[in-house]
Amino acid sequence: MALLANRTGRALSVAILFAAAGAGAEPVVIVHPSCPAKSLDADDARRLLLGEELSWSNGDATQLIETRSEDPATTAGYLAIARKTPSQIRSEWNRLVFSGRANPPLRFGSASEARDAVARFPGAFAVIDSSLADSSVRIVFRASGKR
Repeated sequence: MALLANRTGRALSVAILFAAAGAGAEPVVIVHPSCPAKSLDADDARRLLLGEELSWSNGDATQLIETRSEDPATTAGYLAIARKTPSQIRSEWNRLVFSGRANPPLRFGSASEARDAVARFPGAFAVIDSSLADSSVRIVFRASGKR
């Protein structure tokens, strides 16, 4: 039964990724311009998204920024980066928050509001569609693997 559930979950993950790709979405991790990380590899992005890394190399605390609603690019990015759904990512962060190890993610109404928040808060990062990234933030990881 667990094997069937795992296959169903993978099929759903693949379907969501294809739907997002078909819509032109390219999930990216964006950071505040002062962030010391110039780029992240796939493992670094996964560790950041799962809260396994809670500070940047300069000592600034990381701050996850999310949208309140299920954004297709964010969902696709979470699946591509961490192999987890948004609710699974939130569960990981809830565990960190309740243990006192991290600040709760800040949630905004839209991906463009999330981008604007990343631009305002040093240490902040978010997963959004690349088409929404502008000069106020820096892209440090592309889920598609493109440079």
